[in-house]
Amino acid sequence: MKLSKFAAVTTLLAVVVAGSGIFSKAMAESRHGNIDKVMGSAVVGSGQHYGDVSLVNGSVQMASNSSAKAVSLVNGSIAIRDDVTIDSAETVNGAIEAGRNLQVTGSLSTVNGEIMAADNANIAGDISTVNGDITLKSARVAQDISTVNGDIQLAGNTVVEGDVIFKKPGKKKSFFGWGNNNKPSLHIAADAVVEGRIILEQPVELDFADPAMQAKVVERF
Repeated sequence: MKLSKFAAVTTLLAVVVAGSGIFSKAMAESRHGNIDKVMGSAVVGSGQHYGDVSLVNGSVQMASNSSAKAVSLVNGSIAIRDDVTIDSAETVNGAIEAGRNLQVTGSLSTVNGEIMAADNANIAGDISTVNGDITLKSARVAQDISTVNGDIQLAGNTVVEGDVIFKKPGKKKSFFGWGNNNKPSLHIAADAVVEGRIILEQPVELDFADPAMQAKVVERF
């Protein structure tokens, strides 16, 4: 009788422990609501899945294996770790930096800030910035990449299925008058490919490891 009671208790404990593990995992992978703040930053933890994240003054940090829909900021940067999935990310004043295996179903954009993505990023939309660099390593971009006042570096086996565009800059007031003499640069590694055109609406310093990329250059200035 005592033995059977012991066995029953042992079985119950095993079920409770196993169940608590499943419960903890379910909690870690549960979907949360939206984040909407005027002041303050936001952190999306590992295994957490949010809806839209919208901030006015604050930064966003996304841990590995997390996800969100639209991430939208005004004054703040977006820092993304490995294996993150988002619909899109945009900020006005801030950088967007992502780790490996980023999955974006939309676009990445900023006005004043750089955009960087590590190995195996997959962006289904555009990548754009006005005042900032774009650096990609072994990424795939389904549409265009564009900047105005910034450098573009396509490293590793990056593939851009659309165009690479250096848009026409506006004039800036300097000590000696109106002008903008800063020349951006474009570096394309030997294994990187631009399937579309390289459209230059301003002078750009070109560094192509594969001379065949030169045939894609279209000057419009």
